Amino acid sequence: MRNPAMYTGPVSAFLFAAAMSTAALAQTAPPIGHWEYVRHQSGSFDNPTPVEGVVWRDFVSAGQAATWIRLEFHRWHLDRGSYLRIVSLADGDFQTMRAHHVDQWQSTSAYFNGNTVLLELVAGPRTKNNFVDIDRVMAGDPAGEDGEDSICGTQDNRTPSTHGAVGRIFSIGCSGWIITNAAGGSTTDKLHLSAGHCYATSQVLQFAVPSSNNNCSLVHPPAAKQFAIDSAGSQSTNGGVGNDWWVFKCFPNSTTGRTSWQEQATALTLSTSIPANGTTLRNYGFGLDGTSANNATGSSCSCSASGGTGSRNQTQQTHTGSLSSASGTALNHTIDTCGGNSGSVLMNNSTNAVVGIHSHGGCTSGGGSNAGTAITHASLQAAITAMSSGGGGTPANDNCSGAITVAVGNSATYSTTSATTSTPAFTCGSGGKDLWFKYTTNCAATVTFHTCSTSTNFDTVLQVYSGSCSALTSLGCNDDWSGCSSSTVRSRVAVTTTGATTLYVRVGGYNSASGSFVLNVANSSCP
Repeated sequence: MRNPAMYTGPVSAFLFAAAMSTAALAQTAPPIGHWEYVRHQSGSFDNPTPVEGVVWRDFVSAGQAATWIRLEFHRWHLDRGSYLRIVSLADGDFQTMRAHHVDQWQSTSAYFNGNTVLLELVAGPRTKNNFVDIDRVMAGDPAGEDGEDSICGTQDNRTPSTHGAVGRIFSIGCSGWIITNAAGGSTTDKLHLSAGHCYATSQVLQFAVPSSNNNCSLVHPPAAKQFAIDSAGSQSTNGGVGNDWWVFKCFPNSTTGRTSWQEQATALTLSTSIPANGTTLRNYGFGLDGTSANNATGSSCSCSASGGTGSRNQTQQTHTGSLSSASGTALNHTIDTCGGNSGSVLMNNSTNAVVGIHSHGGCTSGGGSNAGTAITHASLQAAITAMSSGGGGTPANDNCSGAITVAVGNSATYSTTSATTSTPAFTCGSGGKDLWFKYTTNCAATVTFHTCSTSTNFDTVLQVYSGSCSALTSLGCNDDWSGCSSSTVRSRVAVTTTGATTLYVRVGGYNSASGSFVLNVANSSCP
């Protein structure tokens, strides 16, 4: 039996006030929706056969009036080769999620149109203890939203657009975009930018956003066009006009395995300087809109569910305006924007090079200007440089040279969510997204390392080396250790030393899975 919804309003808990003054309003637009409490428990399933198979399925529904739905997984275990399949009954769109994908999506699914999805638990060959429990879902409401007007003048001059590098961030209600800078040195992935006050956990970047419904309710793109944002591996500052930026990566799509850049095949180039005042700038963003015609008059930054004109609401639109002024790292401009435009791109209309990040509204029907952060902001540029080369958002021990010293009984929890894959290649388990540790034994001993802990929540791979970072010798590699009583597949390596020895320990994920783990260290003879 479904319980009544406990909360009605924007589903995001991250509502931000203006950072500067009432004349400079941060422009987020969280979608109107609510939590609905449900109860779906699959029970535990083994699959002793050599082929995968659906072992459980159920329909998960929100109220009949819900326009979209997003699942939140309360408890789950997906043994190797097992996965969840979620199918929208409204349009047949689907998403598949393996164990590391559920971690990356922070125990949530993509957004699906309609009020009902079919959830299937697919057990991999010869797997055990597969299960999934759901106790609540996000549900979209067919309701409009009011926003502070920041149209520069008496007409809303935004027009529909389809720039492939620009997406909508949910559930905070912002805009974000792909830039040409590589993510962590990758040849297949790029970094993304938005405003710092748009940062929140469990966010999704959506591309190819369809028209909204006439009643202002939002329509979501296919799950293949939705990408979980790596919030832990990002850098941001929410410091008001001129100091409001967010650099982030997205995880590859859980169904297609493609990065946002591979999927969209386009990115924006950053300018190295700010143009002169009066230069025409262009913006692409996903602002609120209660109109369905060009050059509309009146309040455009609200969308009424009863107005029947909401098809452009929080869809991609573009407009040009002048760079009014540049003071330090703050930019003022006359481009029409509304709530939801926070984080949208400001580019030089003649060169298409990005000059800033829009963040705040200030325009009125009588004039004024909207505002953002210059792309040349030193800290923003430093974050882009660091994250382009694999630094910045990555852990300090992402490579052997930064190995963290551990001791016997080590009980700290580590996360590989924002780690990269280092060299040399693992010799077992197709390991990736790894962290490095260093342990020194002062005597001849058997030293054991393992990840068997209830705090370890993904399929780990562990390898131990002797030597130095520039000349490593493998002493053992393990993917699965059957001696761990926990249901999640973990790893263990024991090595014997003949005297005082420094060992390097590398912990990654099977097929680059990621999550949290505890590395336990034991020494048979001495600390």
